[in-house]
Amino acid sequence: MMNVFASNLLARREEKRYTQAFMAIHSGMSQPNYSDIERGKTSPSIEQLKKFAKILEITVDELISEERTSHSDTPIPQPVLQRTEADKDTYIKILENRLRTLLLEKENLR
Repeated sequence: MMNVFASNLLARREEKRYTQAFMAIHSGMSQPNYSDIERGKTSPSIEQLKKFAKILEITVDELISEERTSHSDTPIPQPVLQRTEADKDTYIKILENRLRTLLLEKENLR
């Protein structure tokens, strides 16, 4: 089973719609090394943790914490039909992110 950090890293990367290659390039490592970290096969250094957090625009604590605080936990705007198109797009992104998070959590329970 995936560890908390690896699960958070994957979820946050997917929320940002970044690829593993993007994360690897911007954190100064190879894509296979990044993949091993994201899958929990290897542990990152403190410096790598800091780089990941900076790229994902979150704190290191959010990466390693079991308590989830993310855009996917944002309340859904109401009523959607009275919102602008931009609001509707935001609403859809919130729902997509929440669905991805739930699917990841379901997968981690197996």
